[in-house]
Amino acid sequence: MKLLALDTSTHYLSLALSDGDKVSVFHENVDQKHAEQTLPQVSRLLAARGMRLADLDAIVFGQGPGSFTGLRIACGLAQGLAYSAGLPVIAIPTIDNVAHQAGADNVLVCLDARMRQVYTAAYQTGPEWRRLSAIEVCDPDQVALPADIDVAAGDGFASYPALLAGQRPQLMVLDQLRPHASAYLALARSGRYPATHPREAELLYIRNKVALTSIEQQQARQS
Repeated sequence: MKLLALDTSTHYLSLALSDGDKVSVFHENVDQKHAEQTLPQVSRLLAARGMRLADLDAIVFGQGPGSFTGLRIACGLAQGLAYSAGLPVIAIPTIDNVAHQAGADNVLVCLDARMRQVYTAAYQTGPEWRRLSAIEVCDPDQVALPADIDVAAGDGFASYPALLAGQRPQLMVLDQLRPHASAYLALARSGRYPATHPREAELLYIRNKVALTSIEQQQARQS
């Protein structure tokens, strides 16, 4: 499959372009400049391969959870690129991405959700890949590491070291893992995530809304 994957859920802008077995990657900390840098970097990746958007089979994006602004940027850009080239989109949870990168039989992922909370879910990876628990947001002290977990993955463990207090020495900790576009390519090829029309692209916020639209704000003032 020929795919373009993008993630803007963290401070990193992560892009990956696949042309069969060949993959080109851009993965850099751009702070808050995702909106300015994504399209130029996508153009560079395509130009370097002599490809056009219309040559692709789909646009893949990280649907969340993550930065609210970042998620909206990724979804909007994926929709715009897909509409312009008549392509479907494939939305994949960011936390699934980190679980895939961990590459262990049993993984607990914790991503820093800010506001002193984490996004978390447990996974069985490998040939029988499956999510063992729902993706949820909670306070760090509510996270329990099951006894059969082999790997603790995600920056939530770096942000809240107390999560690992008293854990067995053989537990592998990959606390620098964050969503990476190249992992989305492998997940998209797995067939577990449906390709949909761009208008059906959905975000996965998890946390209740912390910002109101202008209409909601007006309604709140009038009530």
